[in-house]
This record gives sequence, C-alpha cells and structure tokens, in this order.
Amino acid sequence: MIGIVLWYNPDKQVGLVWCEDQGPLAYIEPGVAIPQGAGPLGSGDQIRFTHEMRAQVRHVTCIETVERGGAHADPQAVLTAYHEQAEARTLRVVA
Repeated sequence: MIGIVLWYNPDKQVGLVWCEDQGPLAYIEPGVAIPQGAGPLGSGDQIRFTHEMRAQVRHVTCIETVERGGAHADPQAVLTAYHEQAEARTLRVVA
C-alpha cells in the first residue's frame, strides 16, 4: 500500500499515514523500521508500506520505501505517479 505521512514525531517514533484506499488512517508505532538512509519521516512524505489490522486499528508493520514530499501533497497526483496512469476512481472529501 502507499500513503502520505500526515505527521510523525521522530523522538517518540510514532505517526499517522493517509492510505491510498481511503480507509482508516495507519498508525506508525515505535519500532517500525525506516529504510536505511531515508532519515526521519516528515509530513507529506510518500511511503510504501505493509500493514495489519489489530483491534480495529490499521498498524504499519514495515516501511519499504520513502519519497520526500511536501506538506501539500495531492493524493490523486501521488496515486497517478505511483500507478503511472490516471486512476479510474475519484477521491472524495469526508471531513
């Protein structure tokens, strides 16, 4: 799965990730390894990761890749670049 880091606290090694399937946010907990050389995560970074559901909470289990992004990353642009084609689905605002 791919996602965008909404926020990350490097001191506590915790954060939240928006997920491409527009499902629940994913929680990064202490101990999740960040790829060597990627440095600390920041808001807007694009990550590819694996996850699992525990007690109805999506937990990041492994961060595979990190691409530096901006705080104003456009999810549709991220999906299009990731899949190298325009996505058939549309994003909707739920907040």
